[in-house]
Amino acid sequence: MSSLILGKCISTARKNTIRLLIPQLKFDTFLNKHFRENDTILAHDQENICNPGDWVLLRKIDEQFRLGIDYKVEKIVYESGNIIDPITGKKTLGYDNVDDYQRLSKMFK
Repeated sequence: MSSLILGKCISTARKNTIRLLIPQLKFDTFLNKHFRENDTILAHDQENICNPGDWVLLRKIDEQFRLGIDYKVEKIVYESGNIIDPITGKKTLGYDNVDDYQRLSKMFK
């Protein structure tokens, strides 16, 4: 794995430690198709800022200070429930903008 990784926080495993899901695409040579596989890793969260559902940028630690922990939290990229589309700059809910849901709810009241 590289020195920077993007992962989704699953849970807070212990104090200052989070469990992350790292999505990866693996290529099957027989079917000539990519399939999604997930790895689970532990990372060090010094400030306890991560919550389950957050997308986090991780940086590899040079020296391993705890058993099984090779990464530390660099920053939170997307908070859970507060995802902003980088292209439009609008808040999204699933695949649609929040503005679209508000417009539709006013139309059907």
